[in-house]
Amino acid sequence: MGIRSRGRKALLQARYAMEVNSGSLSANLEDIRLLLADPDLGLGVPMDSEDWNWVSDLARAVHYNKTEIDAKIEDALKNWTLDRLSLVTRLILEQAVGEMYYSDPPTSPPIVIDESINLAKAFDTDETAGFVNGVLDTIVKTCNAGASPPGG
Repeated sequence: MGIRSRGRKALLQARYAMEVNSGSLSANLEDIRLLLADPDLGLGVPMDSEDWNWVSDLARAVHYNKTEIDAKIEDALKNWTLDRLSLVTRLILEQAVGEMYYSDPPTSPPIVIDESINLAKAFDTDETAGFVNGVLDTIVKTCNAGASPPGG
């Protein structure tokens, strides 16, 4: 698993923890960073500061633009509403939209969609992965109508 993939996974875990324990995003990110750095846990090689800064920057981009991100997701949902999505599905979608449209620099949609599908398969189901793919594809097509794609 690549560094950015590990970063996306760590961010998803921190954001999930934040939703469940009502702690701050920064506190939950720090908890995840410490877990990754603990050699006794065997969770892999700790992320260096540059890579962790990327995770932190993406976390802030998602957190500070959540209203706009959720609006993009809501507009793309067919026969669904945001509040009907599972927590994991909503978090994956928010993180993906944040990375494509609000991170600096934005990441190319095909990369983000592929990574989001992998997160959905790892933390939910193959059916969820297909749903995530469809929603993100709709968002990209809708947001990029007549414009060059983000990160591209």
